[in-house]
Amino acid sequence: MFGTGCASEENGIRLFVASSMTDFIQQIAASHMTAHPGSGLEINIAGSGTLLSQLEEGAGADLVILAGSDYMLRLQNFGSFLPPVQVASTSLSVVVSPELVAADISMQDLRVGRLQGAACVISAPCGQLAEEFAAATGLDLNSFTREANVRSVLAKVERGEVDFGLVYRTDFLSSEAQIGEIPDSGAEMFVTFYSLAVARDTPEMTQVASLVDLITAPSGQEQLRQLGFEVP
Repeated sequence: MFGTGCASEENGIRLFVASSMTDFIQQIAASHMTAHPGSGLEINIAGSGTLLSQLEEGAGADLVILAGSDYMLRLQNFGSFLPPVQVASTSLSVVVSPELVAADISMQDLRVGRLQGAACVISAPCGQLAEEFAAATGLDLNSFTREANVRSVLAKVERGEVDFGLVYRTDFLSSEAQIGEIPDSGAEMFVTFYSLAVARDTPEMTQVASLVDLITAPSGQEQLRQLGFEVP
């Protein structure tokens, strides 16, 4: 979790965001603070499953952005959030560590099982997508290390702690490490959708609406495209 500005109960927006949206929401937060100097913005970044668990345990949020349609449906079942708005999508990617970029790794090499892989826990949308991809391609995930969110998987690949990982393509594009992407893996067929939802009883509806406008406006959609996301 990190805060932007001076958040308080009186003027602070509590924003819960899926970890794979980190780069985008940092850009949006900067734009929001420029437009509303002195306003508060408290941002909680985690895997969508973790965010839902926190909300179920009583955490409060004014605006939530989740990956995975099932996760947003679960949020809607709380009854305390307005209907969701889809804002973006991205697909799965199979990435390899810097040490293996020049090794011409294929999906068959991964199926053999000699290389160490990493994927998200199944309670995260990226973990569910990894399970679907593995079932379709004959990839055995039993030996994989499991991480709480997709950014943790990416970090392990970047540091060479694992040979490869299943992440979102937007995470691959955001990486500044010399990692590689396995071509023709079929991972691009497995897609996650992102939606936002506003708390019905938020005391900061005007500020939240302004933040939503930044996300859904053409400029916000262009920022998403530049980061590699698809937009509705």
